[in-house]
Amino acid sequence: MQPTITSEYFGSGKSAIFSPLNQEPLQADSENFRPIDFLHGSYGTCMMGIMDKVAVQNGFNLSEARTEINFEMLPDNSRIDFIDIKCYISKEDYSSEEKQILENAATKICPVGNSLHPDIKRRYTFNYGSK
Repeated sequence: MQPTITSEYFGSGKSAIFSPLNQEPLQADSENFRPIDFLHGSYGTCMMGIMDKVAVQNGFNLSEARTEINFEMLPDNSRIDFIDIKCYISKEDYSSEEKQILENAATKICPVGNSLHPDIKRRYTFNYGSK
């Protein structure tokens, strides 16, 4: 079983996430760093970690990378409707096979992505040779 993550609400839109793996809590509020921002940050971080893990299993490494994730909510704001994921990978000269391995890891293996509602539409863009 994974460590227990605790969330506390302090009123006025302010909350914090506590993990036994970190000394400092992650602060969230309704104006600066919203809870939904944690979801998208988790998604991007998970994608890149899984890409690197799968790359190593296949005899190569993921170079430096970053993601930019934008989203749209349903009109009633009940959940996310669409996520636009852009992945920028600094190394340019991956083979076609290596790119396929990386992109498959990001789009099919990432546990955070696989945990999202299946009706959420997603668009992935992979940019190689970019920072």
